[in-house]
Amino acid sequence: MLSKIQRKRRIKLVQGKPNVKVGSVWLKTLMFAIFIFLITVFFSYKVFDGSNSFNYLLTINEQDDEISTLKDKIQKLNLDLQLIEVAMSKKDDELKKLKEENNDLQEEILFYEKIVGKRR
Repeated sequence: MLSKIQRKRRIKLVQGKPNVKVGSVWLKTLMFAIFIFLITVFFSYKVFDGSNSFNYLLTINEQDDEISTLKDKIQKLNLDLQLIEVAMSKKDDELKKLKEENNDLQEEILFYEKIVGKRR
């Protein structure tokens, strides 16, 4: 008798249509997950002092901007320094030429003074 009942149950399970609910269960589950996520974010913001963390991130961003402006200033100053070094090297070359010319002129003056004699 028990085996007949079990056999009927097996037949019912095989012959019956599956009972699948098609509806908006996934939508409710999604909304519930989003709600739980928002509560978790709010709770973690309050517990871990999110305003302090946010201010920390803002200061990091400001410091990055300041670093980039300082790098630009350093590059400009390095360029100015290089221009000054080039100008100084040109002036040094010019000074050497003028000293050589001055020495030549002094030699000529000494030569003519020996020939003519010193003027008082």
